[in-house]
Amino acid sequence: MIRQIRPHLSKENDDSKPGCAFLVSTLREAFGALRAAQAHGCSDIILISPPGAAAFMGAPWWMAMMAQLRSLQEADRASLPFIDVLDCGSQAGRAVSALTRGQKHIVFDPASPQRKAVEMLAASLGATVLFKRPDGIQSFPLGIAHASGE
Repeated sequence: MIRQIRPHLSKENDDSKPGCAFLVSTLREAFGALRAAQAHGCSDIILISPPGAAAFMGAPWWMAMMAQLRSLQEADRASLPFIDVLDCGSQAGRAVSALTRGQKHIVFDPASPQRKAVEMLAASLGATVLFKRPDGIQSFPLGIAHASGE
């Protein structure tokens, strides 16, 4: 799954280093996940929302949290490239709202009747729609998982 979204990560990433995916729902968890990923030498880092989070937390919440995380990284001078993925479940309206607000990566239920419309919108905006959550997602701070599920 990381390979599908690799073009959105920094070009300086090393293919020989592991990719890491973390489930985060707070700024503290997200910042901690980045520190853990750095300590474990991860090159590709995915921060993903809880399943269906767009429906109960909203795209503005997720996007504001990720913007704040990027600001904290800049201030801390510990900037690690990462991508953030908002899980929209089967909520097409939430997916459309997130995409039009600028969210670049979403998870969307492939069984949804609005799948094609969401895909077309995402493509027109240069965004990525994942139809499955990345493998090996680790709840922070329990440990570290690689994208391969190791």
